[in-house]
Amino acid sequence: MAASTSILADKLHEYPQQDVIDGSGGASASILDDCINQNDGVFQLLQRYAGRTFCSPGKRLRLEAGSYYPDYMNGTGLDEIWMGCTVPIVTGVIDTRTQKAPFREGESHVLTPEGQVISLQDLIVANSDAVMGEKVTAFAKSLFGDPTWPIVSKKFDNLNPIPDHLHWEKWEVYDINSFDNPGVCASHYHTTAMGLYPFVTKDQFLDCMKSFGKKDYNGIRHLAPHVMMQLDNGFVMPNGVLHSPTDLCTHELHVTMDEHFLAEDLTLDGRIGAADAFYACREEDYPKDRHEDWEYLVDKFDFAANQDPDFVLQNSRPAITAEEFQGDGVDAQWIVYGEFLGEQKCSILRLTVKPGAKTKFCPESPTLFHTNGGSGRVGKLQVGYHQNMVLGEIYPEIGFVTQAALNQGGVEIENTGSEPFILTFDFPQNAHSKIPGMVG
Repeated sequence: MAASTSILADKLHEYPQQDVIDGSGGASASILDDCINQNDGVFQLLQRYAGRTFCSPGKRLRLEAGSYYPDYMNGTGLDEIWMGCTVPIVTGVIDTRTQKAPFREGESHVLTPEGQVISLQDLIVANSDAVMGEKVTAFAKSLFGDPTWPIVSKKFDNLNPIPDHLHWEKWEVYDINSFDNPGVCASHYHTTAMGLYPFVTKDQFLDCMKSFGKKDYNGIRHLAPHVMMQLDNGFVMPNGVLHSPTDLCTHELHVTMDEHFLAEDLTLDGRIGAADAFYACREEDYPKDRHEDWEYLVDKFDFAANQDPDFVLQNSRPAITAEEFQGDGVDAQWIVYGEFLGEQKCSILRLTVKPGAKTKFCPESPTLFHTNGGSGRVGKLQVGYHQNMVLGEIYPEIGFVTQAALNQGGVEIENTGSEPFILTFDFPQNAHSKIPGMVG
């Protein structure tokens, strides 16, 4: 490692024993080379855990029981894992050790060969073409102005449905799978509220929102159809549509932002205050001087999108075979694919490698992956699926296949265990020259 490497005083809240490298200097380039060379172009990413003050953990993130409620989070439990996020998130939680928001909360970090950590974004800035490739770099610059991984992956795990809400600009895709929800029957009763019934009028919706925080319950979900999500299939959620996600654990991808408006004032986890409802709204989407201006909200609201009678049909994504990645002892499925909102958004691939089998994996785009079962290697990176993980310890479950690896013909994936080795790959926008699931 370069002698000029400096270490930040702050630590990641989950890993106080790991030194965090200051990537603002010129040392990032040499560290990038070290990380690429260590595992044939595959990064090991750390699990980044987060919690919400208005949510309770469903305890399906496979932490050991004592790790879900860290004593420094002031009673907030961990119910999210963030992967591939290149900016700090904002949850409202205060780390009682520092009396500040957790340092770089949710932001993705790479484990270096020396056991230190550096932010994924610092490595991208050092050489975005080597990490993300020219195509993703160009797209990210067009969207954000600077090179950055343009998609966020996370696992969202709540004991109860979260408040009905919408995102003015952020779209999402869902993979609600049986690996993250062991023991759940196919005929489960875990539903997601989506939009409004077609019979709901503008005045009815306005009356509902005007009652926010003024009655026992403003009743927003009484106006919403509820859909039973199919395990191991995908679903896409356009921006601007109300939704109250199921209480199952959800693997979710969305564009790199986390703005929302909470439309429900009471859940099983407690009451939502008016200030909390608007906490994460972006100024350009919902100006602060318009907060609690319900007429403004209703005028801005997209009734056509929220009352589409074919919404479920249009946005369901049944799993389909990914023929281009299948092979001897290897099964592959697209879980989320195709287009929505008129563009090629992100996509999700599930790869299952039988014991003793291996395959050469060379997709068109760099990709983030996490482990759903078994053990094996991706390139030289040994990864595996763990139970009862202890907060603070590092577990090799999440990785990133760089463009440098693809330039060398991809990576070999091998099952080195006795059970199926199951990996889920998350691809960014515009990753495919031929969009999976599209006819013609």
